[in-house]
Amino acid sequence: MELIFSKVLVELVIIFLIAMVAMAHWRTKPTLPLPPGPPGEFLLGHTRVIPKDNTAATYARWSKEYNSDIIHVKSLGRSIVVLNSAEAARDILERKGANFCDRPKFTLLEVMGWGKTLTFLPFGERWQMHRRLLQTSFSNTNVRRWHTLQMTEARRTVRNILRRPDGWETSLRRLAVAIVLQVSYGTEVPDDDDPYIQIANDAMYATGNGGAPANSIVDLVPPARHLPDWLIRDWPLRFARQWRWAIQKLHDVPFDVAWKGHDDLEDNSSLAHQLLNVYKSNEALGHKQEWSLEDIKGAAGAVFIAGADTTWATCVIFILNMVLHPEIQEKARDQLDSVIGPDRLPEFSDRGSLPYIEHIVQEVYRYVCHPTFEIFSPETANLD
Repeated sequence: MELIFSKVLVELVIIFLIAMVAMAHWRTKPTLPLPPGPPGEFLLGHTRVIPKDNTAATYARWSKEYNSDIIHVKSLGRSIVVLNSAEAARDILERKGANFCDRPKFTLLEVMGWGKTLTFLPFGERWQMHRRLLQTSFSNTNVRRWHTLQMTEARRTVRNILRRPDGWETSLRRLAVAIVLQVSYGTEVPDDDDPYIQIANDAMYATGNGGAPANSIVDLVPPARHLPDWLIRDWPLRFARQWRWAIQKLHDVPFDVAWKGHDDLEDNSSLAHQLLNVYKSNEALGHKQEWSLEDIKGAAGAVFIAGADTTWATCVIFILNMVLHPEIQEKARDQLDSVIGPDRLPEFSDRGSLPYIEHIVQEVYRYVCHPTFEIFSPETANLD
């Protein structure tokens, strides 16, 4: 009896999916010429050829193959336009940016636990509220209050590397996590083996290895998220379910510490602490809450995903380039010796007097502009 029921259920699901794909195919017939792209299949379009990993390299290869900065593919009725040059991106996303401020629905990342984070929220009131929270905390004026933290953690990292040169990469990971967690939650990460580093590593592994967002079966057919693994057999969905705990832990563990220690840290200027100040004040006065506790977790989580891996990657790329280019390292050291001298370490106030090092930093940023992992944030058009 169970076997018959399962067979009927599978057949119904297959019929439902085929009907949805066919409907999407016939409802989205283009009225204007589309950019070039690889040949597609009937109904499925490019579903089976859209890259699941190493996406940037594949799209760049297609751009050269079809001699176009703009590539078009279609998956289960959804058109995807890929911009392969800065000029094309500026033309569409800057000059016509008002039409591209929305996001596609990141169903797979919602399953994983990122549904409350600004990077993956659809455009709307909640998106605007989260953006306002982050803009207020990270304006050009407010970010200067973190200069002391950055210098303290940088010097602690240098000491750790001098003590254990073979653990330099681990020390850089601690540096990135320490800065991001103090800015977002006010949580200190003093040691290279601190438990928070593993929490961050697990979350980054989960986020970076689940495939490109908005490109899985559940992103294209959201109801499929409710199907059991044995039925849908979709690896990204199975991976998202298996690693949801890592994203949940990233949001819950530091937040619980911030919540319990909130009343004892009046001078804490972290994002979570400042938002909790307003939340608890409104609660005490009986006022309507401006944001929920889940919104606070989401805002702090956005700081993490935006900063942890890119900070680590920036430091690693800098060190590798200094090793590969000793002549540039020597010139940078000469400038440090002439401007700073041997008796102290550089500070933010010295930045304007170190133009050669500033150019090195800008060049490192250029390297980091290439994706450090397979997560990017696609845009979607409000109008055709």
